Amino acid sequence: MSKIHIFTDADLDGAGSLLMLLKAFPNEEITYKVTTEKKFRDDVLNWQLKDSFKNYDKVFICDLNIKEEAALVDRDNVIVFDHHAEHLDYLDQYKKAKAVIEDFSSCTLLMYKRLHLEDKLTDNEKLLVKIVDDYDSYTLNIDYSKPLNQIFWNYTGNRVQKFIDDFGNGFFGFNKFHKNTLRLVENKINKYFETETLFAGKIPVSGKEYKVLGGFFTFAPNEISERALEEQEADFIILINRESKTVCFRRSKDCTLSMGKLASKIANGGGHEDAAGCLLNDNIINITKLLSEVKK
Repeated sequence: MSKIHIFTDADLDGAGSLLMLLKAFPNEEITYKVTTEKKFRDDVLNWQLKDSFKNYDKVFICDLNIKEEAALVDRDNVIVFDHHAEHLDYLDQYKKAKAVIEDFSSCTLLMYKRLHLEDKLTDNEKLLVKIVDDYDSYTLNIDYSKPLNQIFWNYTGNRVQKFIDDFGNGFFGFNKFHKNTLRLVENKINKYFETETLFAGKIPVSGKEYKVLGGFFTFAPNEISERALEEQEADFIILINRESKTVCFRRSKDCTLSMGKLASKIANGGGHEDAAGCLLNDNIINITKLLSEVKK
């Protein structure tokens, strides 16, 4: 029995990626650490205070755009799976580690394909892969996609492990607890739009003017963004979490401006075409000062 350690992202796609490894290596001794791109360096360094890469046959890094941390993990027994397009520019930084970095709709689907799980998963497990991929790409062609993500973010404690506990054998629908959670989330979103203030304005980006929304959030940034963009007929939205000092960028279906490139340019952030994130900085604050309150 070989020993495997996994670093995976803290979102739904990170949980799906971990599940793909559990399915690919069902008889191995597996441990894992949930992290984020921003916390990755500190988490790896702290992990090394009591553990080591050399203690494992394989160390996987999943769904993390660690474009500036390649040297930290460039070991012979490290395998990096990632689907962020920006990470492709840093492939040459991996001299020893195996980097499976491709511009894919989700890391879960990338790992499903590259680990050759097509003949190893049940139909319900394959359906779960499709749902996670549908949400992470924000294609939203499957009705269960948004509800599954809402359930994931409303878990308390170790969300990734609770997702594995609930959906490790595939997707069979939602139980009573899940359905109750979804009702609570819907009520919270409705209350958000009744009580919270949004801001709007016209801002030029690369020679083109965009209608931009701004606001604050503590939960469900995708759902809030989608509804706000539709109701206000805006191009993209900037949502700020005051507590964590994090920022979410989301664009409308008709907007062609890359949120990932925008976040990278103004805040050294990153992400995808439709959605991105960064830490709050002066550039973001100055942009929000250009926005005015939306009258209810």
